[in-house]
Amino acid sequence: MEEQMQQNSGTDWTVEEECGVCSIIFSIYSKFPPMPSAQALNMETGEFFPFERVRKLKSGYAMAEALGVAWACNCRERKAAALTSKDRIHDEQYTLKDGDGRVMRDTYYTVRLPSGSLVHGVTDGLGRTKRYKTNGVQSVYVYLGHKEEA
Repeated sequence: MEEQMQQNSGTDWTVEEECGVCSIIFSIYSKFPPMPSAQALNMETGEFFPFERVRKLKSGYAMAEALGVAWACNCRERKAAALTSKDRIHDEQYTLKDGDGRVMRDTYYTVRLPSGSLVHGVTDGLGRTKRYKTNGVQSVYVYLGHKEEA
C-alpha cells in the first residue's frame, strides 16, 4: 500500500494507506476514457448516475462509496468494513417489471416485512417502490396489488 494524496469535498488531505480494494477501484476507473453519456450504478441504492462523476473522483475510497461497494473497504480503519452482513442495516428499493422487462409504473403493491406487517404502496413513474429497511439480511416479500390484512 502506498501513501496517496486524495481529495474530499474540494479539500486535499493525505491518507496513510489505501487498501487493495480501493487501490484497484481507483486504478481501473481513473483510467477510463471520457464517456459523457455513460451511467454508473450504485450497487447499494440501485441508483444510476453519470459515470463521469466516478471517473473524476480523487480516491479509490470515494469511488467505492459512489459505486456502493465501500463496505468491502478495509483501509483507514473504517468501522463499516468491520461489520458483518448480518449487522448492517439494509435499505432497499425495488423496481417492478413485467415479464417482458417493462417497468410497472403506478402499480399497487404490498410489501410483507420481516416482522410480518404489511405495507401498501404505489410504484413511481420509474416503477420503483418506497425504500424498506431491515436489520441485516432478511427477506422482504413484494406482492402485486393490495393484500388484505388478516
